[in-house]
Amino acid sequence: MSIRFFVAHSILALSVLGATAARAQTVTSPAAAPPTAAGLPDACKLMLQADLEALFPGRSVSNKSQTLSAIYKGPQYVESCQYIVKLPSPTAKSELSKFASLTIIRWGAQSKSPAEVVQTFASIRDAREKLSADPKFNRRIEPLPGVGDEAFQEISDYDIAIRARKDDLIFFMTLDKYSAQSQPNAVALAGQVAKRWRAGSMVEAEGAIASNSSVDIPADTRVSLTASADQWPDACALLAPEDVRAVFGDMKVDPPRNTMGQLKHESRIDHVEDLPKPIRCDYVASKSTLVNGKREVTTNSIEMSVQNVSTTVDNSKSYHVVALKVGGADTPVIGLGDEASMDIMNRVYIRKGVLNVAVRVGGGERDQALHADARRRVLEIAKLIAAKLP
Repeated sequence: MSIRFFVAHSILALSVLGATAARAQTVTSPAAAPPTAAGLPDACKLMLQADLEALFPGRSVSNKSQTLSAIYKGPQYVESCQYIVKLPSPTAKSELSKFASLTIIRWGAQSKSPAEVVQTFASIRDAREKLSADPKFNRRIEPLPGVGDEAFQEISDYDIAIRARKDDLIFFMTLDKYSAQSQPNAVALAGQVAKRWRAGSMVEAEGAIASNSSVDIPADTRVSLTASADQWPDACALLAPEDVRAVFGDMKVDPPRNTMGQLKHESRIDHVEDLPKPIRCDYVASKSTLVNGKREVTTNSIEMSVQNVSTTVDNSKSYHVVALKVGGADTPVIGLGDEASMDIMNRVYIRKGVLNVAVRVGGGERDQALHADARRRVLEIAKLIAAKLP
């Protein structure tokens, strides 16, 4: 049975959850939150779970938390509400948790006049514009017409934040970034919140939120650190039969046995690619001699393998360091490729540019003289291989 080798397809990966607004108020579970008194706002009724389910069809949406207003503000109401949406990861089989939250910043009972509400919103916008002017925050502010009476959106690498005013209500809504749908989804959510508030109280929205037919999954933009299959060399060409016979001329050399390999591409949907050329080539050399009238057979195994082909020299160097550590190869060998080392089992690890190979001569593990002979031979073979490396 042939041995199947799998080579990890190393690719960058990075998943960052968006920051959610910090709150000092007491948080209660969705089931435990008391009903909001009539006439008071309720963040979870202004932004419904059904809104998110319409924007993220077929995905799991759950209410993570409801936050009651501070006691000093008067009769308590649900001041903020946060949902979790489970979405497919573009780079793994797992799901990502993305957050959507709504916070009521101010409403009519907390303002002396309509003019004060307008002034408060203007102050909020000025403060956010000053903050976004600092490049270290990497946030961009844009006006957002069509949401309430006035609104602006703040876009970062991690989320879409919308602050809006509708009559005497000022609210703050955030949606974690996921795909190109994130920004229009955030605008749709904020627009629906504004439609559910009129003249100081909650009302039924005029029309349902515009739903999506599907969820766009971002493309996997990671860069492969492993070279494509067509760039992997032939192990049996790097160590041809004539090379083995040149070093084992005093022994009978059997024909080579090659082993094919595969590249395993790990992503949201894994797939395997066959390598077109052998990544391992094995020979057996043997001879029989008479010792004290008895026939003894000496056998050496010769193993040549292509361990990795990287897309960058830096990654090839990193792979070589790990290979030496795993194999315990702590004896440097000069003059082979860019760098090489040998382990106690007579295996030589060679790196040349983006290519990592290894060759071993086995035999004589319990006989010091035979082990030393195997070491001499593997170094001779390693020189022949190194001369062929691109």
